Amino acid sequence: MAPQETSDGVTSKCVPDDDDYNNKQYLFIVRHGDRWDYSNPEWKELESSRTGDSPLSALGHQQAQEVGVYLDEWMDERGMGAEDLTAWMSSPFLRCVQTSDDALNSFQRINVDKVPILPEYSIFEWDDGHDGAWHNDLPSLEERKHYFPRLDLNYECLFVPEIPEPRSEFYNRCDDVVKSFHERHQYQPGKVLVMVSHAAGCIALSKAFTQLEATDITPAGPCSIFGFSRTSNTEVWTIDKHTDREGHNGFTGHLSEIGTTTLPWNNFGGGDRKVYTGPPNSRFAPTSDKEEITAVAEVPISEDDNNDMT
Repeated sequence: MAPQETSDGVTSKCVPDDDDYNNKQYLFIVRHGDRWDYSNPEWKELESSRTGDSPLSALGHQQAQEVGVYLDEWMDERGMGAEDLTAWMSSPFLRCVQTSDDALNSFQRINVDKVPILPEYSIFEWDDGHDGAWHNDLPSLEERKHYFPRLDLNYECLFVPEIPEPRSEFYNRCDDVVKSFHERHQYQPGKVLVMVSHAAGCIALSKAFTQLEATDITPAGPCSIFGFSRTSNTEVWTIDKHTDREGHNGFTGHLSEIGTTTLPWNNFGGGDRKVYTGPPNSRFAPTSDKEEITAVAEVPISEDDNNDMT
């Protein structure tokens, strides 16, 4: 694949960057794409809206397709096929299922028609003091299956988190995800696993899989990619440094447009408002107090009631 310049000035390339990829097992954690409710806040006022379960915007669908194109080329350049994509797990929230479906449907080099979407409840949205209101908007998987036939209703997820879930328990939940993941998925060289989750999940899971700090993890933009690898059955995976713009630590070089409403997020700071906890020198780090509040909100600052959605 020829290098391609993207909107943020990062060169996107899928060519192998080392000679050891046949001995590595890979895990990609992807945030969902741009949200419809952030781009169209009036949608939340409709009586028929499941406000906790926003779909993707048009840009979000485009971003999800670009994830699929990128991963398709990345795998193909390494001689991988559909049989090497051992699991594609997704949060059951609509924006994540749509991201997964669009991405898989955008594979062209590798035939992934038979690859299912595995509904993984353990990586669904954090509750963050909403008393389960967001999660109550989720329909049954049987209903989802009507519109997303890739969903595998026979899949047994790692576990179902207890909701309501105190904010203080979210890191512990992600630690439990990693423990359960390793019990189920042993080291297999040359194999790929994918998780599609939410911003908070991308950061906390990246932290748990690598045993790094939040300050080592690039804020999770829409459809950003976090890539991990290991060469043995270790429970500690490696990730590129956040200073590597071409590395898979919150990578966005595959996107033609990142958008302006679903913002990059790494805001686990305590107190009444969640403050930025990502790398101080990240390209997505806030440069002012006002920008920090906006980054936390991911919506216009005036919409206080939505200032913690991811």
